[in-house]
Amino acid sequence: MTKSAKQPCGCARSRNTRGLFAVAWPFTIPSGVVTTAAPVLARIAREVKEIGFLTTKTLSLDPRPGYREPIIHEYHPGCFINAVGLANPGASQFADAMKPLLPLHDGKPLLVSIMGSDPEEFLECAAILDDVADAFELNLSCPHVKGAGQSVGSDPRMVEKIVRLLRTSFKKPIIPKLSPNIANIVEMAKICEKAGASGLALINTVGPGTSVDDDGNPVLSNVVGGLSGVAIKPIGLKLVREVSAEVSLPIIASGGIASPNDVEAYRKAGATYFAVGSSLAGMSTTEIKKFFKWIAGTNASRKSISKKQARRRTGSLTNYARTKVVSNNLISSNMFRLELEEGPRCEPGQFFFLRIPDYGEKPFSPFQDARPVYLIRSVGPFTEKLSTLEKGDSIYLRGPYGNGFKPPGELEKIIVLGGGTGAAPILMAAARWRANVIRTFIGFSQPVQDWFMDEIQSMISLAQITIDAPGQVGAVIELIDRELSAVFTSLENTKAYICGPATMMNRAGALFARFLESKDIYIAREDIMKCGIGLCGSCGTEKGLRSCIDGPVFRLND
Repeated sequence: MTKSAKQPCGCARSRNTRGLFAVAWPFTIPSGVVTTAAPVLARIAREVKEIGFLTTKTLSLDPRPGYREPIIHEYHPGCFINAVGLANPGASQFADAMKPLLPLHDGKPLLVSIMGSDPEEFLECAAILDDVADAFELNLSCPHVKGAGQSVGSDPRMVEKIVRLLRTSFKKPIIPKLSPNIANIVEMAKICEKAGASGLALINTVGPGTSVDDDGNPVLSNVVGGLSGVAIKPIGLKLVREVSAEVSLPIIASGGIASPNDVEAYRKAGATYFAVGSSLAGMSTTEIKKFFKWIAGTNASRKSISKKQARRRTGSLTNYARTKVVSNNLISSNMFRLELEEGPRCEPGQFFFLRIPDYGEKPFSPFQDARPVYLIRSVGPFTEKLSTLEKGDSIYLRGPYGNGFKPPGELEKIIVLGGGTGAAPILMAAARWRANVIRTFIGFSQPVQDWFMDEIQSMISLAQITIDAPGQVGAVIELIDRELSAVFTSLENTKAYICGPATMMNRAGALFARFLESKDIYIAREDIMKCGIGLCGSCGTEKGLRSCIDGPVFRLND
């Protein structure tokens, strides 16, 4: 495969690529996958040269919270069902976040995906995003959101009005994304071409469908969701071939692209550009770079593939295990200790999703893993439901996910600091590597039960525990400052492990930087994580990494 996106595709009708993307590489990541946060878009543009243009998540006029977790499930290796609910920050907020990051690396185009319930809403959304968009993708195909997506995109007259209005209002490519679920996608493609579309995106997810766990409970909180991944590749290939035979527009193909052979198959079917999405599940940013080199044929061997990609071919990344509650005890006024019968082993800092059917799921790091124990703060409907579970109640968990703290070398020393529920992975680290620990600091914002204090001391005998005074925070930081300043001017061959609220970690990071190099200071971020496998992008960091897959443990300045 050559580098040129203008290479003839070999199909019956010639592709008119003028006015779309004159790029070195014909690859992108489809809307709603991985590159959903502005910093992640910018980082992927900079680090993955084979991605020729970037695609945003679908943006609406007003912010949308989307559906509660679970939002993604791999029901069979390589096969996914998702219902994110078109969650997004809204057009204005996204534009504000994106502007400082433009232009993208090497001037790569930004395809901005937008939605609306009628032509005027599409127009208003596009007008807000016009300053950051090089082209607009029109989401006419999401299969599980009422009043938008497929429900709008299945009406030929509405589609024609939307495409024509956007085409006459903006002097940049307009690319409708069509659904595989409509009765006659070829006729809809012809309507889009006649109305002035610059290209087509084929296809969005198939369905909706329902996926259940081993006990027959629907996994997704929305019950139904769109199907993606290798299972829909035959449908994608069929529809690209049929549409390309009848229209001369360039086509951005997606649907199960997982190998160089898949790219070639779509190219022969009539596609000009290739969007790779579900195949990136479980891949870190570094692994995504390697994957695109492989799929584009730019590395030494087209047969090479990342270890994680090979692993996920033989198993699901979202398998749930059912276990039972051993005990559930209140630690403080709003924090409780939940102990379960069994669970997989993990490294300190890794996390699991706990799930209750019909209520949802959330991620938590344990402080013991042989018999899992979690520290959980009651802050919303799901954690409130967790707090009511009793001995013998069933619960589901999946994981572990992410990267834990780097194990210390035999002669290395570590200082550990945990705050609130962030004490959990720190207590595990201190217990796992007790021979290396020279200081353990644990802070809580409210008084905790004496029995829990005794449990901590039985795990780590020299742990120093502080409780913030009413109306004040940061007692543990002040203690560390006094302790370290009195004993050390520098710390050689020492690392610091930190987890807790962001404000606490920022202060602690600055404090430890007085004694340690930043590369020796590790923080476990408590970002919002919704999928755990790197696809939804909700945990994008300020520097464009995804906390659930590139972290959650990072070096201080990562």
